[in-house]
Amino acid sequence: MFKSRAMNLLFTLMVLVIIGTIIVFFFIFRQQSDGKNKGTDIDEIVNHLTVDTGEITTNIKGDHFIKLDFNIQVSSKEAKEELEKRSFQVKNAVIYTVSGMTPEDLQDQQGIAQLESLIKKRVDGFLQSGTVTHVYTTEKIVQ
Repeated sequence: MFKSRAMNLLFTLMVLVIIGTIIVFFFIFRQQSDGKNKGTDIDEIVNHLTVDTGEITTNIKGDHFIKLDFNIQVSSKEAKEELEKRSFQVKNAVIYTVSGMTPEDLQDQQGIAQLESLIKKRVDGFLQSGTVTHVYTTEKIVQ
């Protein structure tokens, strides 16, 4: 191809480096796109990572009652099994948390978000085989 043997070798090495770079780029890009599409499936979340607290009714400040229901999402299947066994502690944590609140504390989105955060911290405190990733309020009635 070229008159000099060194130029032929240099040209071949440059072509190999370019092809290698393209191959590496392809594999990296493919792994990143696979990671984005592999997010946790909703069926996996519902069936293996979420625990329903069931209806919890208790009194709060000012002679009012509250009825609550939460779905608690955890980080692993083992954590879900443990949380199901600790359901009495979850209900206790909810009752302790809301007993000091007033109806005004729980009326807006900020109040619900704060309640979910407090419950998450309390439940996470006694959970040993994983962590609470999210607390969802599925029912809230204040009377």
